[in-house]
Amino acid sequence: MPNRRGSEMIQGLDMMPEMLASCPCAYQAPALLHDPLTGMLNKHGFVTEGNRLLKTLSAGGGNAILIYMELNDYDGLISRLGYDAALILLATIRDRMTLAFGQNALLARFDSERFAALLPDANAEVEGIIRLLEAPLRVGNTTCHLSLSCGVASFIDAADNMDMLVMAARSARREAQRSSRQIGWYADDLRRKLARQRALEDGLWFARGGSGMSLVYQPKIDIRAGEVFGVEALLRWRHPEFGSVSPAEFIPLAERNQTIVPIGEWLMREALRQKHLWRQQGRSIHLSINVSPLQLQPDNCAPSVLEILTEECRRLGLDRDKLELEITEGLLSNEAVMAQVKAIASEGFGIAIDDFGRDHSALSLLVNCPATTLKIDKSFVDNVVENERQLAVVQFIVDLAGKLGMRTVVEGVEHLVQLVALADAGCDYGQGYFYYRPLTAQQVLDLRHKH
Repeated sequence: MPNRRGSEMIQGLDMMPEMLASCPCAYQAPALLHDPLTGMLNKHGFVTEGNRLLKTLSAGGGNAILIYMELNDYDGLISRLGYDAALILLATIRDRMTLAFGQNALLARFDSERFAALLPDANAEVEGIIRLLEAPLRVGNTTCHLSLSCGVASFIDAADNMDMLVMAARSARREAQRSSRQIGWYADDLRRKLARQRALEDGLWFARGGSGMSLVYQPKIDIRAGEVFGVEALLRWRHPEFGSVSPAEFIPLAERNQTIVPIGEWLMREALRQKHLWRQQGRSIHLSINVSPLQLQPDNCAPSVLEILTEECRRLGLDRDKLELEITEGLLSNEAVMAQVKAIASEGFGIAIDDFGRDHSALSLLVNCPATTLKIDKSFVDNVVENERQLAVVQFIVDLAGKLGMRTVVEGVEHLVQLVALADAGCDYGQGYFYYRPLTAQQVLDLRHKH
């Protein structure tokens, strides 16, 4: 992470293009289509000029490739340089790109560390070009070691216009980064994946009011009594084209395009409606509801989580002591979100920390957390029998929860030997396929509940 001086310098570079006028290597170029610091095309200019080139190539039966590049540790590089040296660095990168890609290539700087090149030669030797661009360079008294991560997409294979081609190359870079590769190549499987992803994102907009959505319920079992303590409401979605879509796939997409906020509101209202129906049928069932971090952001325009809960509980006549919200462990460090969580807890609703121990293990943040439940992540359960150290961690979490006045729920219990070990460790409740798979609302009624 850059220091404060570095951050201010980065902002200054992109906010003060007039400084480049005194640089001997500066290009004088139209502002609308060009980056003011390097003279290269900006993203708008790159797409505009690129579409013209692609049209010409297509008419002649030619092809082209787009190479999308991100300069790693750009903030760190800039923070070590003065303004003048930083301008020289950018100009040198531009000159290297001109040399490496040739005069016939379209070159662009999208923003601070993101660059792109469109080559009319689809057979260019990309690896060699990247090695040339990464060669160390000296700026003043500083030696800069450059590192790039790249995505490559072919015009014919990936897209029929520049916007889609840029998207394809960026996606190829992200896929490469996930698998720790420097260069990613857009291929048919990635194209199919992106097409599905775009269709799902479009579908989520239509589903944000609950269309195609449904709920199932994962029982929580009192380990010692062997009775159902409560249930967790889980979201399911049936896409009109793809059928049933896994929550592991659609929930991250919904969070990315922020449809998770209206979908999450629908989930809460529907789950509370079902709790009301169960009560009418003679069952007072403890209910847990997952909420997304985006739903707890204080600046979103939707009704707040607390407003929805209080409104529905008042309308349906529901008691609050058997309602619990599940939040992810990472939210413990978000002060604005935790202020909302504390307000929800102060109104009598329970709070559970989901997947505890998987990411942050922010033990110090538990001191002022209003949670009443710690849910131990499935990753601790998988090898709890074979790995004594793992069992020791579970025992530590259970002891910690007990001293903080919290109960524990272990997720992903699949085998009897796991259950025995977890019971010996003092865990209170369990969830998993050893007990039940997620059930319909009607199936929940048939269970033996703890009173």
